[in-house]
Amino acid sequence: MRIESLSTPRYRDLSQPGDDVLLVLPQILYAVFDGATDTAGVLIDGESPGRMAARQAALAMLRYASAPHGSPASAGDLMVLMNESIASALAGAGSVRAGTTVALVEDVGDQFRFLIVGDSGIRINGTELLRIHKDIDLIYAAGRQALLRLLQARGWSGDALEQQARHLIFKGFAAAGPQVLSAQDTQDLLVQAQAVCESRLQPDAVPEVPRLLLAGIAGGQYGYCNRAGHSLGYAVLDGTHTQGPDVLSLSRPKREVRSLELFTDGYLSCPAGSTVRDWEDEFARVEGVDFHKCGAFAGVKGSTSTLFSDDRTVLTVHFY
Repeated sequence: MRIESLSTPRYRDLSQPGDDVLLVLPQILYAVFDGATDTAGVLIDGESPGRMAARQAALAMLRYASAPHGSPASAGDLMVLMNESIASALAGAGSVRAGTTVALVEDVGDQFRFLIVGDSGIRINGTELLRIHKDIDLIYAAGRQALLRLLQARGWSGDALEQQARHLIFKGFAAAGPQVLSAQDTQDLLVQAQAVCESRLQPDAVPEVPRLLLAGIAGGQYGYCNRAGHSLGYAVLDGTHTQGPDVLSLSRPKREVRSLELFTDGYLSCPAGSTVRDWEDEFARVEGVDFHKCGAFAGVKGSTSTLFSDDRTVLTVHFY
């Protein structure tokens, strides 16, 4: 077997760690974790809440995989173990929100077992893609596209453009001063975003678009975290009970698996090849095509001269 990995923080100068964590136990367990970006600038013992959650989930899986046990734990039990680890680290930290995704492969006898929580992904044999996108991201991406077009038309460019857009998507359009967005500007943006979302979201989600964009990710998105019964609900490991449409558990016979690729959402598309070099070449192509992440690879964050749009991690395993 050949194992390759790369984990790159969003800080181009590598001055700070990112919120991604990877775990590699050859012939036992492989996993990548993507900690949720903190919008408040809070630190827990000098560590971002997202990285703490990712690290605690990884430690839980390390303890699980290292301990003798008669039979593999269920996907639900694995999520409980990771949530308990995160909850333990959050105890005494006050009202701090911390969460992480996971994409995990466990080597069990003649089977590989797969678990995905959130929008990190796994590709099997370079062709079978297991990746789930949450609907609520469509709302903030649509709002950000409309906002960027407006700001660009008024002469905003470069890092200032991205910083202003990122601020208003995270804090909400209601946080914009009148010198940036007038009341009519805001109303126009909400109408444009809702029109884009109408054909892409479920009926229960479309009326929520204006409220969520006004409140931003920090004030609106988290109400749907691990929420059942609504199409905007999404799963996260955050020390509570994980549930949502973006939880996936399945297995494959080992004899059918030639390669595994686990990756976080800092990679916006998959390459034709399956090496780390292939993933990095594809990442560079996307940066060149859509630096601001407002076109073919629209998202809730773009790149700047000092920041990539997100942390990125890829772990590849090839079997011979």
